[in-house]
Order: sequence, then C-alpha cells, then structure tokens
Amino acid sequence: MFKRFVVLACFVILGSPLLVGCGSGEKVTKVVVPPAVEQMRTTLKQIAEAGVIDSSVGYVQDLAAEITAEDPSKTGLVEATKELEKARGKSGIQKQVDAILKMLDG
Repeated sequence: MFKRFVVLACFVILGSPLLVGCGSGEKVTKVVVPPAVEQMRTTLKQIAEAGVIDSSVGYVQDLAAEITAEDPSKTGLVEATKELEKARGKSGIQKQVDAILKMLDG
C-alpha cells in the first residue's frame, strides 16, 4: 500500500508539469525578411568597411542572382559581384562596392 502511495505521489509531483504545460502563453513572433536589395546593400557596406573579401561575397552573388531574376534590367549585378571577388586592397574593394551600389540604385 505504501509503495502505491509513493508511486502515485511521484507521478503527481513529476507528471503535473506535463499536464499544466506552457503552451497557453505562447507568443508568435513574425520575422520580416528585408528585400534582397536591402540585404545586398547592407552586406556590401560591411564588406567595404572591413576591406576584406570573404565568404560574404558568395552571399552577395546569390542576392545578385535573385535580384536579376526579379528585375532583368539589373543583369550587370552578377558580373559586378564576380569582379568584386577579384578586387584587392581596401580602396579597390570600396571602388567596386560603390559601382555595385550605383547599379542597385539605378
């Protein structure tokens, strides 16, 4: 009889959080992804500030392809991002970033 009481008490103590749960107060957070043009602009500015070509150039190239698919008039973006990958030195990188930013605005 005592064993049953202990088992039942353990179940009640350990199992009660499962019954109560924490789902009733859940909040839904909506994440708004900025447009590809804004993501590209932000990433390009970060590349220019760092003055270093790294893996973010691949991300910029992906964004350029996405933007070009949506707006065929911006076909030069893909080639410009390939040129950015070849740029050397902070001033060379800045020059290429500025050219790409002008293409985005135009």
